[in-house]
Amino acid sequence: MNRLTVALVLAAAGGLAGTASAAPIQINGAGATFPYPIYSKWFSEYNKLHPDIQINYQSIGSGAGFASSRTRRFSSARRTGR
Repeated sequence: MNRLTVALVLAAAGGLAGTASAAPIQINGAGATFPYPIYSKWFSEYNKLHPDIQINYQSIGSGAGFASSRTRRFSSARRTGR
């Protein structure tokens, strides 16, 4: 995921937070391993501000993340550098 994609996912999650739902929201994503450390930090900080939203990112590699998006296993999956 690039910064724009992350921003869009977080913005969408923020919009969902305003709904009248008592259940926590979980966003699942997978993709490249290289950006995982910064994504993990961003998602942790976001969760501190929005505890009802959990973002689960699996660093399974960009190719595997892209392939899993075809099966709709994750909310978001992206390749880097393409």
